[in-house]
Order: sequence, then structure tokens, then C-alpha cells
Amino acid sequence: MASTARLSAIELLEGLRTVAAVLADHEAALDRLDSDVADSDVAVGDLAADHGARTDGDVAPDLAAAPMSSLVRTLAGADLTATVEASVLAADGCTDMARLWDGLRRGAALGASGPAGTALAGLLAGMAEVLCNADHLDAERLALALEVGAERIAEGDDGGHPGSLAAVASAAAAGALSAVDDGADLADALITAADDGLVELETGPTSNPELVERGVVDAGAAGFLLMLDTLASVITGEPLPAPPPDSPVVTSGSVRFSVSCRIEPHDGCGLESANWLESTWYELGDLVDFDGIGPVWRAELVTRLPGAAIEAVFEVGRPRELHIGVAVDAA
Repeated sequence: MASTARLSAIELLEGLRTVAAVLADHEAALDRLDSDVADSDVAVGDLAADHGARTDGDVAPDLAAAPMSSLVRTLAGADLTATVEASVLAADGCTDMARLWDGLRRGAALGASGPAGTALAGLLAGMAEVLCNADHLDAERLALALEVGAERIAEGDDGGHPGSLAAVASAAAAGALSAVDDGADLADALITAADDGLVELETGPTSNPELVERGVVDAGAAGFLLMLDTLASVITGEPLPAPPPDSPVVTSGSVRFSVSCRIEPHDGCGLESANWLESTWYELGDLVDFDGIGPVWRAELVTRLPGAAIEAVFEVGRPRELHIGVAVDAA
């Protein structure tokens, strides 16, 4: 991208194509996070009833009118991928923000088939309200658009689900607004939004009753943060988030998770802080790899407590290229 300060409609569409490709690469990992909550008792006919009234001009249905429990539980990875791919396809060839965001919201509404996709479609429809009259995307417009989008999907949420997509989107919007107040450019606003959203995401396994028992983060929310991280990487030229290399397997009774990331230490955090983090991760599970030398550290852990592992990272630095998936145990 030409600038970290602003994107044209053409540049944004190209960035979203990359987002769609990265989501597709992570689809299986996100689906595995979500697989335990798949609701096979909801008939496909129920989905047709929920969505049958849509036309090409419709946006995503009002989330309060179509509660999450009434939708087929399409797994989050497939749902988000299909939603973004349909969104980008509907916007193909658009060279101005008005037509771009009209295409994005219409495509997302048609592509969504489950809770995560429907929430994302609602978020994009809210963002479209802010950005359809803009001539470019900058930090301030991004923050305002995220705020309106988050408010839109919050209308269908009771606020009692920490770490959910609605909660994470609200935290990301607040982070972007705060970054703008501090003078951040577009890239930094995206990074701050993703960082603050990640803090909210990792509260899920400890505070959200639907996630506590399973010990996982919300797959839809994780996918949303992956989108922010990917767009930030496109703008800055940093490496794109890579999918987990292995296929996770859930084994007898208790789920273990693979957590890996690079860590940019806070100012003043050196070898002593790295040693503390290495020791803390060692106590939380099986430490696969840790390199605390240099300006960027590297760490990988297999643990039943992914939230605690991420909290420890934030004590001494900022995570980059964070990946969480169900671990493959040796036979």
C-alpha cells in the first residue's frame, strides 16, 4: 500500500481481497475452535425462513429480529470466509467509496449463513453508513465506522457475553478511537484496535459461561481480529498472519491449545522480563519454544490455559502473529 495514513477505495478493496484469502487459509482452524458449539438440531429450513425475504438491495437482517439461536450454526471459519468472499465479489470493480461500501454490505448480507457471518454483515452495514460518503479511509473514519458497526451488532446482544464478537468489536472500536485521539495514523489505529480487541477476546475463556467449560476463545471474534491484523499487515508490509501448520485433535476429556506468537517487548523490558515470561509459560503447560533474545521474542506453548498465557505476554510486551488452536498431541 502507498500510505499508512489513508486508503483509496481501490486500495481498500485490494486489501480486503487479501483479508478474504487469509481467512480462507485459517478457515479450518477457526472451524475447529467453533466445532463444539455447532447446533445440528436447527434445520436448514429455519435458515431459509430467516433469510428468504432478502433481496439484492437488502442489508443484513436486524440482529434483534433474528437472534443468533434461530440461525443454523454454520461454523465460524467457513461463515466468515464466505461472508467476506461474497462481500468482495459484490464490490468487484468499484472505484469509489459509495459503490464499494454498497457492494460490501450487500455481498456480506447474501454471503452470511450463521452467527459469525451475520454479525460481520451487520458490522459492515454499520461501517457503510459512515464510509459511503467518504473519499478515502483514514484513521478517524475507521474509528467512527468501527464504532457505528459495533453499536449495530450490539443491538442484538444482551452484553452478557465477554469475549464474543460483539464485545470484541466494541473494544476494538474504543481502541481505535483512543488511538485517533493520540494522533495515530491508519495503520496504528488498526493495530491498536486489534490489540484492544485481543484483550477482550481472551476474557472469554474465563468469563463467558459458553466458553469457560470449553476453555476456548470465541471463533467469530478471533476471525474478526484476524481481519484487522491482516489489513494492518497489508498496509505496513509486515508478514501476513500464517495459519497453524498442524490439524488439531481433541483428545480424551480435556482440550489443550497451541499458543504461538512473536512478542515486541515494552520499553524497559529486557532479559529479566523475557526470563520471567519463559518461566511463567513453562508453568502453564509444555513450553515448545522460547527465544527471548533480541528486539522481537518468539514463543510457543501447549497449554490448557491460553487466556493466562496471553495475559502474561501483555505484562511484558505486545503479541504479534498470535495463533491459538487446539493442539495435536503425540500418539
